[in-house]
Amino acid sequence: MNNIFDIKRFGNYFLYDLRRGWNNYGISLLLLGIIPALIFLVFQFVSLISGDGIGETPDEMKFLGIFLACIVVFFGAGAKLYGFVTEKRAGSDFLMLPASTLEKWLSMAVIVCIVLPVILFALLFATDGLMGLVFPTAYGDRVFSLGLGREFHEMLASEGITFNFPAIVFLSWCENILVFTLGAICFKKAKVAKTLLCLMLFGMACSALMVAVLGTADIDPQMFTEYFSSPDKAISTFNWTISILFTLIIGGLLGGIYYRLRTLKH
Repeated sequence: MNNIFDIKRFGNYFLYDLRRGWNNYGISLLLLGIIPALIFLVFQFVSLISGDGIGETPDEMKFLGIFLACIVVFFGAGAKLYGFVTEKRAGSDFLMLPASTLEKWLSMAVIVCIVLPVILFALLFATDGLMGLVFPTAYGDRVFSLGLGREFHEMLASEGITFNFPAIVFLSWCENILVFTLGAICFKKAKVAKTLLCLMLFGMACSALMVAVLGTADIDPQMFTEYFSSPDKAISTFNWTISILFTLIIGGLLGGIYYRLRTLKH
């Protein structure tokens, strides 16, 4: 059992993995974490140049900044943190590290699925709060105090549609970050571009399968609801379907990452 998983050895490797990750991606993550401040400065600079003076930063721009921060992490974090495993020398050093494949895989999963979003959103939350505190008029409402996700959830709940919004956000993060992490450890060059190409091909294959099975690639929510005996039944089935899909996709990605680490050779 010690050859597969040892808690002390895993702890030591995990701390080493964290330090290496910080050295490889720490500065980039810090820059992404201050995007609300950068958005504020850019907007105010453009506003002053155009002669409009100091104005309140639109909420749409602040949300766009946070969205772009997540996209940049999705695309670049996997390659920055673990892309080196496809290099001959660095990959060989990685294989020689005193940890089992399971421990390396678990450390990778925890860092990209838990550590990264916690640090990123903590930085975004702190920057957003600081800007709202220092520049209450020019910055406007803090993004994380607007509660648009809660309002959206309440709006759907009033229509009888319920779902676990935080869980969907977390699972969506895991799905996206794991896709590009898998691509980073599979492709030697053009890691992001080749991963995007694979996603496009996968999407085309799924659309073709839907057309073959359902006769259309478009899902009409009204038709979906009318297919079941009651709206509650439709909503329950939809939630179960989403849960199963997330489980299969994330499980498949984690399995693919483990298989790649297991079969990695230089």
